[in-house]
Order: sequence, then C-alpha cells, then structure tokens
Amino acid sequence: MSRLWKFLALAAVVYVLLFGLTFLADPLGQTPVLDARENVAWAQIIRAGQLPQEPIYRALLYPLILAQAPASFLPWAATCFGILLHLTSAVLVGLIAMQLWRDRGAAWSSGLLFAVYPVALYFSGQVLDITFSITLFLAAIYTLLRGMEASAACSQIAWGLAAGLFGGLAVLARPNFLPPALCLPVVILFAQTRSWRTPLCAGAGLLLMLCLQGWANQQLSGQFRLLPWQGAYNLYAANCEGANGKYYTQRVSFNEVPAGKNTTRMESEHFYREAFGADVDLEVDAMNAYWREQLRESVAADPWRWLGLMGRKGFYVFNNWEQYNNLSYHYHQARWPLLAWNPLGWGVLLLFAGAGLCFGYRNSDRPAFWGITILGLAYAAGLLLFFVSARFRLPLVPLLCVAAGGCVFLRRPQGRRDWSLATILLLCLGGLAFGNWFDARDRAPFIQDEVLLAKANSELGDDLQALALSRSVLARDPMRAEAQGLELTSLFNLWLLQREPIYWQDLAPALERVQSSDAAVEFIRGVFLWREAQPQQAIAIWQAAVRDFGAKARSSADALQAVGAAPPEAGRSQIVEQLRQILGV
Repeated sequence: MSRLWKFLALAAVVYVLLFGLTFLADPLGQTPVLDARENVAWAQIIRAGQLPQEPIYRALLYPLILAQAPASFLPWAATCFGILLHLTSAVLVGLIAMQLWRDRGAAWSSGLLFAVYPVALYFSGQVLDITFSITLFLAAIYTLLRGMEASAACSQIAWGLAAGLFGGLAVLARPNFLPPALCLPVVILFAQTRSWRTPLCAGAGLLLMLCLQGWANQQLSGQFRLLPWQGAYNLYAANCEGANGKYYTQRVSFNEVPAGKNTTRMESEHFYREAFGADVDLEVDAMNAYWREQLRESVAADPWRWLGLMGRKGFYVFNNWEQYNNLSYHYHQARWPLLAWNPLGWGVLLLFAGAGLCFGYRNSDRPAFWGITILGLAYAAGLLLFFVSARFRLPLVPLLCVAAGGCVFLRRPQGRRDWSLATILLLCLGGLAFGNWFDARDRAPFIQDEVLLAKANSELGDDLQALALSRSVLARDPMRAEAQGLELTSLFNLWLLQREPIYWQDLAPALERVQSSDAAVEFIRGVFLWREAQPQQAIAIWQAAVRDFGAKARSSADALQAVGAAPPEAGRSQIVEQLRQILGV
C-alpha cells in the first residue's frame, strides 16, 4: 500500500508540473490579464517604494511577496510560486485529513484528490492571491487542530499562536477569510479543551497580524485601519438590484486604467461622484457609509428580491458549474487537454465528500470534525454575502477533499440505515450539482475570455491568432469596442510584416467599424489615408492624435517628422526612416 501511494503521489506531482509548463507556454501565462496584471503592477509599485499615501484599498500581502522577485522574472516566477504553493496545500490537506480521520489511507486520498483537482490547479498558475491565501488558511486549520489536541502548556501556546498568525496572514492576503479567522478561538472553546491558553494565543496571533496591517495603514495615511476598505462597495454590488448572484459585473467601462488601479474602485468613485457631484471629497469613511446605506435601502425596499438572490446564490454554490471570475474556467478547460481530460469537478467532489461524511462520521475525531465544519460554514456565510464565483468558492474545495477522505471507510461494514441516508443525500447533492438551476451554466462571459485571449496574443506578437479571436468576438457582438480595435491593429501589423494585399483591403472596413479612438487607431488611420493619396487628412489626423493623446501618440509624432510636417528630433532618425518606407515617402 505504501508503494502504491508513493507512486500515485509521484504521478500527481508530474501532472501538476506538466500543467505548470503548459500554462507558462500559453499566452495568458506569459501576459497576465485583469487582476493578475494588477498584482504585477502593484508588485512593481511596492518594489519602487511608490505606494500611494492613502488607506490600503485592497489586500497587498501577495503583491508584497511578488515584489521580492526581480521584475524580469515575473510572471513566470509567480506561476512557479503558485504551483509550489498548490503542492504545499495538498500536503496540508492530507495532514488535516489525518487529524480528522486518523487513517493514513484517508490522508493520502484527500491530499492526492486536492493535488489533481483541476480548478485549484487552474488558479495556481495565475498571478492571483487565491492559492497563496488557501495555503495560509490550511496552515491555520492544521495548527489549530494540533493545538486542540496538545496537552503540554508550551505546545498549546505554540500551536495556538501559529494558528492565529496563519489565520491573520490569510486575512492579509485575502480579506474573505476574516469570518473563519475570527472563528479560530471559538472553535477551540467549542471543542471544550482543557486549557484557555490555545484560544487566547490564537486570538492574540490573529490580532497581531491585523494590527500589523493597521500599522501599515497608519504609516501610509495616518489612519489606523485593520482591513482594506474595498468591502463596502463590493458588498453593495453583490446584493443590489440587478446583481446576478454569480459574479461581479462591472457597470462602467474605462478607456484608461492606470497601472495598479482597481476598476471596481474606479466604478465606486464614479457612482459616488454622480451622487454628490464631481468635486466631492472621496473620503473613505464617508464613501463606505454611503454604500452601506445604499445596500440597506436596497434590501429594505424589496426584501423578497434579496432573499431570492440569496437563494439563487445557494444553488450556485452547490452547482458543478464554475462561475466566471476574471476568466471562465470552462472556456479555458477546453483549451488545455490536461484539464479537459480530468474528470474531477465540483459536483464529483461534492458527491465524494457527502459519501465520506456519511460512511466515515462514526470514525472521525469529533472535535476536529466540528472545528472544520464551523470554519467551513463561516467561510460559506461570507461567500453567500458576496460572490459565489469560481475563485471565491475555491477555498471550500480543500475542506471537501478532507471530507472525501472518509470514503476509505466504505470498506467497513455499513448498516442499511447508513446506505439509505447516503443514497438520499447523494441524490439530493447530485440534483443540486448537475442541474442547470437558474441558468447556472451561463456561457455569456465566454466572449470576454476571447477578448482577453486576443489581447494576450496581440501583446505577444501573434497577430494572426489575435485577428481570428477578435473576429470571432465581432461575429457575436459587432459593437464590441475592444475587439474592433484588436481587429484593426492585427490587420495593420500583419500587413506590415507580410505586405499581403488582403490585409490592406480589410483595413478600410475595419476603420469604418471601429467606434473608439486611441493613439494606435489614429496612427493607423493616418497611415491608411496617406497611402490612399489623402496626405492633408493624414497629417490632420496625426496632429490631432499628438494633441489629444500626448506621449502615447509617439508614432503619430514620428509620422509627422517622416512626411516633413514636423521638425526632426534627435535620436528618432532610424524610426522616422522606417516610417518613410512604410508611407512610401
């Protein structure tokens, strides 16, 4: 048996490493998008010592870790770090299962199940804080369980303090872990341990970590705040009228997003200015009070709407479909064979967990069982209050893997009552998990994945693939501004490289379609007009681009020099000469 487990563990490690290599070779692995790009930007800001002198808006522990790596090593260093953390979490899952079931087979099964769980693996490759925070959360649970069983005073103090510190670090990495972190001392008291030392030390460790963030806020802004302040608007957005109950939907589009700037924050400030005027002071406490009041009024105006939303969220939590979060898991699962061929999913894991609890409960360590249950329910409560998207739901997966370890007790004789209860439970869970309740399997966000993938390919210079993806998006949504711009720039780049007439011919309708304007679009428009014998219009376009977009219109400024409409600048002669060749001057 020992050799078999070791062989399976080796196979799991190979599988995880192969996925890591696959992700690094993918455009999304080489060019982070959305939150991943924001984390890279924050790491650069922290490395440069340029944190804004204001209260911390979002958790910065993960970007702080990334900032320790040289900028040239990102994002691949973050992917390697995530893969290592994923494997560490698998080990912790096994150790927690051992504490719960007191069975080596259960421990191995749980750890291996998490190691090869495709959704956890999918997130581990991305430059996101979720894998990092899950590892810290699992470390808090394991040290908590060890502290609950410790008899020596020094062990109780050490394990309790470690649990609080790890729990606090999990909150600093991702504030969603605050509810279970606050329950750490409660769990120990609930287990009726013989000493007060463990819960007291756990609470002290947690408070110490939160005060550390309060001190950082004090240094940055002069305000002592234990938590980032993004929660009020997020809570409102997750529960207001129009919320879909699945994932955050941005209601305002921004043409320019500065490095490290959070679009959710930009949206909250936009609506706050709409309510109080463009010159209103964006004071944190006032803004948060406003959004809390807006939420209260929204719920009070129609409590049945809110209760219905919470009910739908409950269905989505149980459902097998991974809801959109920055990227759609099911869209990219089909792109990567190592995930597509993996039969594991939330629904299958939920059935395993249900069976494990049914057949293993009598063999479980009761304090550990109830401790893990309380922490899981505390996290689930926070999950229902906010969003149930894939990344938010993921921290429940290791707990389900621990519960699934109880399936090893199927080999022991079971009574007819046990089988009856298990059958009823699994049928109910199966119906919740695999039914399309309230349009759970919504593929509408897939179009956003194609846009992001097209952007990544464009940034990497694969214009042919970027063109194909942008046209696929436009076939479904012809007014999608991002796709229009990507189609135009891809066509232009392909013409520059290959000089195929077909690409030049397609530029005219692409220019007519594009609705938004930026420095790149106006430069291309000017080149097209110049080569189509409309020099005055081209010069006017480039001059307007330089005036409207400033330094971003460097190409237009060079084009003006190339045609003699602007004086030459030192150090630009080589680029200007290349433009003369393109323009046929």
